Amino acid sequence: MNFSESFIQALDSLKSNKLRSFLTMLGIVMGVFSIITIMALGSATESYMNAQFEKIGANTISITYKNRNVDRKDWLTLKDMDYVKEAAPEIKNIATSIQKNGTVRVNEQSKDAWVFGVSSQYKNFGIIEMKYGRFINDFDVTKRAKFVVVDELFARKFFKDVQDVTGETITLRTPSGTSVSLKIIGVMSSGENMFEGIMESELIPVSIFMPITTVQQLYPNSERLSSIDVTVVEKEKLREVGKRIVKYLEMKHGSEDVYIAQNSADIQKAFSDVLGVVSSILLVIAVITLIVGGIGIVNILLVSVTERIREIGIRKALGAQKKDIILQFLTESILMTGCAGLAGIFLGVVAGNIISALIKIPPVVDLKIIVLAFLGSVALGIIFGVYPAKRAADLDPIEALRYE
Repeated sequence: MNFSESFIQALDSLKSNKLRSFLTMLGIVMGVFSIITIMALGSATESYMNAQFEKIGANTISITYKNRNVDRKDWLTLKDMDYVKEAAPEIKNIATSIQKNGTVRVNEQSKDAWVFGVSSQYKNFGIIEMKYGRFINDFDVTKRAKFVVVDELFARKFFKDVQDVTGETITLRTPSGTSVSLKIIGVMSSGENMFEGIMESELIPVSIFMPITTVQQLYPNSERLSSIDVTVVEKEKLREVGKRIVKYLEMKHGSEDVYIAQNSADIQKAFSDVLGVVSSILLVIAVITLIVGGIGIVNILLVSVTERIREIGIRKALGAQKKDIILQFLTESILMTGCAGLAGIFLGVVAGNIISALIKIPPVVDLKIIVLAFLGSVALGIIFGVYPAKRAADLDPIEALRYE
């Protein structure tokens, strides 16, 4: 018996028990579906994160504290930005920010807000594109201007159909009760934000950006900066420049072992490592699902052997050899897992694209993963089909013909 004859017989056998074949294949379908979906989303998320890091800049250093609790004399302040420039004249950009909470009011509408006080070069460190107007500049910071920059989500929330809201006035109320009128000087583009749907929720505060000096004037005891960020031209100098800045700041503050320099390459690697661990855990769960599906195939094939004992006896009496019986049952097993693998791949690719579209990140489907998933499902059919096939081949033809 050749393979084509075994294939036709296997196909007829599966057709004669459609429901049982479908339920048997379902475990493999779900396993392959899970693997493809997990790998597609993992690759898409990693590509998205890498793209965001590229936008922010691959040559970024963030100076922050080793421990959260530091003496007041060791606080990073706006004055330390001058020290950083002295320590590393070769830096390209330098920026800092502080975050506070407040309530924004426009006409009769009010909403909680995240208030970001930023320095003039903050735009160079974030994924910020202006739709209308401009961003905070040096003059605004020096003069403690009552200016504010909002995003498109803010504009839609408070001004409905009006797109360019530069020149409009909003009111900010701080937790201490201070109220101040602010003039909108710019509107940032929201772009293709994967969290846009979440950010538009009524439960999520809106975001506004103001000169850092203005925020420090409105909020008492807000001199402390959480970090100071810089960019350098040469990526090879990230570690060397970071160490030099830390050493200089500790000398100026008269302290030791207080600050730490984290560069963007290390942070990007940490994100990738965490994502890799999460994907690996989910992948193990998906593989377990595949194994459970494989065990189901063994069970069904053993039932099939029992149901077809007389058929096997007749075939052996007519001259069929052991290899023919083994080939027939292995073909059935491979056909089931192969078809299940293709169905799982199709559903996984579709699901990956749908989820990617929902969270607004470009879908990434690796052809190598698809090929490996299909070959893996076929291999699973061979592995789990061997025992039932051998058991069928080892049946004594005389005993098989007597079987009722």
